[in-house]
Amino acid sequence: MPPKAYARRMFLAGTAALGAGRALGANDRIGVGIIGVGNIGTRHLQRRLLPMMRQDGILSVVAACDIYERAKFRAKELIGLADADIHHAYEDLLARDDVDAVVVATPDHWHARMAIDAMRAGKDVYLEKPMSKTIDEARQIAAVASETGRILQVGSQWVSDPAYDEARRMIGSGLTGPIVMAQSSYSSNHANGVWQYYVDEEASPTTIDWDRFLGNAPSQPFSGERFFRWRKYWDFSGGIGTDFLYHRLAPLLFAVGPRFPVRVSAHGGIYLFRNREVPDTYSTTIEYDDLVVNIVGCSGSQAPNVLHGPAFFGQMSAISIRPGSVRVTPERLYADSFRARTGQATVEVAVDNLDQQTARTNHMLDFLRCVRTREKPIFDARFGYQVMVAIRLGVDSYRQGRQMGFDPRTEAVLQQPAPRGRGFEGDGRNDPAAPPSYQKRPIA
Repeated sequence: MPPKAYARRMFLAGTAALGAGRALGANDRIGVGIIGVGNIGTRHLQRRLLPMMRQDGILSVVAACDIYERAKFRAKELIGLADADIHHAYEDLLARDDVDAVVVATPDHWHARMAIDAMRAGKDVYLEKPMSKTIDEARQIAAVASETGRILQVGSQWVSDPAYDEARRMIGSGLTGPIVMAQSSYSSNHANGVWQYYVDEEASPTTIDWDRFLGNAPSQPFSGERFFRWRKYWDFSGGIGTDFLYHRLAPLLFAVGPRFPVRVSAHGGIYLFRNREVPDTYSTTIEYDDLVVNIVGCSGSQAPNVLHGPAFFGQMSAISIRPGSVRVTPERLYADSFRARTGQATVEVAVDNLDQQTARTNHMLDFLRCVRTREKPIFDARFGYQVMVAIRLGVDSYRQGRQMGFDPRTEAVLQQPAPRGRGFEGDGRNDPAAPPSYQKRPIA
């Protein structure tokens, strides 16, 4: 179903009570406030929120917040809001009765505080990835989501890509046998390195609330470079790991079932672009109780996207995510039984080849549907926490030069990783409170 048609269908789904907030009637729009109207926030407005407001009528963007004067002006012009609806402090936006849900599109180090404050204020949250900056923050977000009953969708759109849903179905059918390894990559090629965003000439301590931008980051002098290109600096970001590889690990875990890691290591360096603190080339190996995941990211070559594309390797067959299809190729030992079961030497299923913007739209629509129905979104807070643990341990491994360990039972970071072999006895691979994702959504 086209995104616009799906949006209309979702809007007409009926009445739903928004927890501690107002009750939505069948013809009521969801009141949305956006926190952060920079690069990602502006794209959310232009490509999703405003079309959903003006063309589909499923929501109203009633308020916006930013700490940069030019961004406030841009939001006012884009949305058509009055001065009173453009806020400097996000707490003022959260205090509004007409805001049912918020989109948080700020630098990583603000995600946890804003998401937690929003949920405690009775708002549902679309939280841009990565979920947080630290593991403890992610744990707190998941706990508050459970405590308050608010809807929280982590904004990593590839979880809504039907290719991974198809892979999940194939794995759940038993066609692959136990999955023992998975891989993916997220790479690009830039002349001066990724995240070299334009630094506005208007940027100054007068036009930017630098103290509020810093938040819980270390005190430092005003820097337009760091304000606009914050992903290059450890105080505000985890670099490729938190920006790119969070996007790749999340859909892999959606297919095999959300879980915590037991050991993580990461490698790489600054090989091309000296204009940053974070690495321009980075890889991480994430060990779970019964499989290993390897993901690479590079900002100086796009070749890994083709040569190290998304794949799952099982005992009986392997699954590859391809442009427009998902292919299952049997292991030679199981070729005859595979053909007997499927009637084919290989199985290839056509899927919609989603571009990034369509995937983002579908992901936002899933969030809005759940705001109305109060169902669990596809990338909820607990799942986001499990992904964040693996990603952040990778960043810490790279920075500390050692392997990191985690105990899924106690949810504690270990000073010494568990011995090699099986990470932990018993069923450490899946969260007992959240069964594998192929059980979460029935297989057709």
